[in-house]
Amino acid sequence: MQILIIGAGVIGTVYGAHLGAAGNAVSVLAHGSRTEAIASVGLLARETIHGTETDSRADVIAGAGEGAFDLVIVALRRDHLHRAAIPLSAVTGRPLVLFLGNNPAGRSAVPAAVEMPVSIGFPGVGGTMVGDVARYVKISQQPTALDATDDSRLTEVAATLRGCGFAVQRVSEMDGWLSYHAVFVACVSAALYRCETDPLRLAANRSELKLMCQAITEGFRALRTDHVHGLATNLAILHSRFLTPIATRYWAHAMRGPMGELAFAAHSRHAETEMRALAHDMVLRLVDGEPPSALQKLLAP
Repeated sequence: MQILIIGAGVIGTVYGAHLGAAGNAVSVLAHGSRTEAIASVGLLARETIHGTETDSRADVIAGAGEGAFDLVIVALRRDHLHRAAIPLSAVTGRPLVLFLGNNPAGRSAVPAAVEMPVSIGFPGVGGTMVGDVARYVKISQQPTALDATDDSRLTEVAATLRGCGFAVQRVSEMDGWLSYHAVFVACVSAALYRCETDPLRLAANRSELKLMCQAITEGFRALRTDHVHGLATNLAILHSRFLTPIATRYWAHAMRGPMGELAFAAHSRHAETEMRALAHDMVLRLVDGEPPSALQKLLAP
């Protein structure tokens, strides 16, 4: 396939490098010094746990109308999604546009100028940029989530990623899935901010971990009450009301490992504006009047 990446941070780099290494022709939309480096050295990704490195050549193009693409991957932070409107309006043909990232509003947040087929998903990796290299971990508990559509291009992406060692799940209620995930990540980030984004400090603070788990459970319950579908089974089980002590121990262990830093803390530091805005939006959405107690305490500015 001919693939265009808009947003070559950690997510765009990791997925672009693997898709390119698998034989797809990958282009990246030019944006500042980051894409200048890509033009020079390509897309470089290093899986931290096993040290596996993946690299791929990528063409850097000045405008999205410079090529004919089968797939456009938009890997921008939620607060930067509006940035995709102008380049997407220049895309020719009918490529599939995959918005891959934290987007609790789902398809309703897609810029109105996008008239091409749209799909939404979420990455199954977390990490940080170190120089020109995306250092990342695969999150085994959170496979790459993609729409369960019958679009052959998305089916090919799923098959390619599985061939590269990524766990992939096809989700029929992707809009709802993203809403539940937004509650989850907003609560985890809020707990980290209360511990100065130090995952080891959070791991050692059982009262903060318990508050975080209670807030997640409350948020999930509020979405279910609002008839939102799509909650991942593993999160539904772990964050049921009666398993809070188990969830607390689970997250203490997770925060002490590589996932604590690379999957959660690094992103919380880098995207604090996005995460705090997300927390604010979650309170407004989930609460009519006074918020549930744990959410109110955890997500309060």
